[in-house]
Amino acid sequence: MKIFDLHLDLEVYFRIPEFLNMRFDDFQRIDFLRHGDIPQFQKSGLKFAVANIFPFYYKNNTWESISYKEFLRLLTRFKDWIFSYDVFKPVMSRNDLINLLKDKNKIGIILGVEGLNFIDSPKRIEHLYKLGIRCFGLNWNIDSVYSTSLKTNKKYGLSKEGIYLIKNLEDLNVVIDLAHSSSFTVKDIFRIYKKQAIFSHNGVKKIVNFEQNLNMETINKIKQKGGLIGLTMLPYSLSKKEKINIDNFKKQYLFLKEIAASNIAIGTDFFGFRFRQEINEGRNYLEFSNYLKKIKADKYFSFYNAFIFLKKKL
Repeated sequence: MKIFDLHLDLEVYFRIPEFLNMRFDDFQRIDFLRHGDIPQFQKSGLKFAVANIFPFYYKNNTWESISYKEFLRLLTRFKDWIFSYDVFKPVMSRNDLINLLKDKNKIGIILGVEGLNFIDSPKRIEHLYKLGIRCFGLNWNIDSVYSTSLKTNKKYGLSKEGIYLIKNLEDLNVVIDLAHSSSFTVKDIFRIYKKQAIFSHNGVKKIVNFEQNLNMETINKIKQKGGLIGLTMLPYSLSKKEKINIDNFKKQYLFLKEIAASNIAIGTDFFGFRFRQEINEGRNYLEFSNYLKKIKADKYFSFYNAFIFLKKKL
């Protein structure tokens, strides 16, 4: 089985592993008490992943946006770390994607960013593109001057600056990710953005009523527009109860396969939440890949839908 993961928060692990309840260690060493590492990825069949830079820091019991200058520093440090391991190779174009697919020993990394609060001008988009960013998550859980997030108290989506920013993104071969965007922002994007967007790590609200899970109106619009949903392992997307029910991942997969088979993929969000022992069969990447085999997940869900989508976008 090959896996294409639309959302892997490797930069969070690199920078703040203590937030994840994981020990930072050599990534070539297997450790089942973290969400993944090179041996687990290789055994699992991970072939491509969108690795996101998380442009926030924790201060005085709250998350705050970093500056553009600080983002550039984080990006450089992360690239130096991740690409110091020869198994990881950057994906910046369609040709990179195709060529890496032929190389069984390499894992392609598509650089992304989760939240654009740090961008002090829409004109920065082209600079970030030149630095290798190919996936732009409009929001995390904090509103920006460009758009509102899932946590917003506001009644609008894109601002005037946000519309201009979207036009800048539309001119480039990049992916827009709406995983943490408000319903207002999502509707605005569906209205003005001519290309397809992704929801990289979400679930189905009809099965688990969690704010990051998608309602049927959004799911139907994604299908109509030709977008992509990355089903996530985020605990709250699987269960609102104390005990996590991984079988809700299977229920969401089968539900979406029935109504939108070509619009679903994987977006684990591993390294984006704390390590939890109680997520039986989904504590780490190796367990997760074995679970995919157990539920007989098909190759389009696990790999080809995302691969085909990105091949058209890059």
